[in-house]
Amino acid sequence: MANTSLRKASLQSMEAEIESLLKSLENLKDDASDESRKTLKALKSNAENALKHSRHLLSDAYEEVKVKTRETGIATRDYAQEHPWTTAGVAVGALGLLAAYLLCKRGD
Repeated sequence: MANTSLRKASLQSMEAEIESLLKSLENLKDDASDESRKTLKALKSNAENALKHSRHLLSDAYEEVKVKTRETGIATRDYAQEHPWTTAGVAVGALGLLAAYLLCKRGD
């Protein structure tokens, strides 16, 4: 009889320890989840900030390219108006080079 009560007490003690361990694991999981959430929020915030910064830089670069392209277009138009025969000669020469290139590629 004493053995039976010792076994029951031992089993109850083991069950209590297992329950305590399970509770500790649950708490650990919750703490890890909280830390993971905080880390994910920080990573998300950093990624959003980097994206905003990249968009700002791209916007600035786009504006600069747009202005330079407009200036180049105006300069080209002005040059073509001041030197129409030179412009026509350059255009014909460029077309000739393109035709020669295409004919050479076709022959290969």
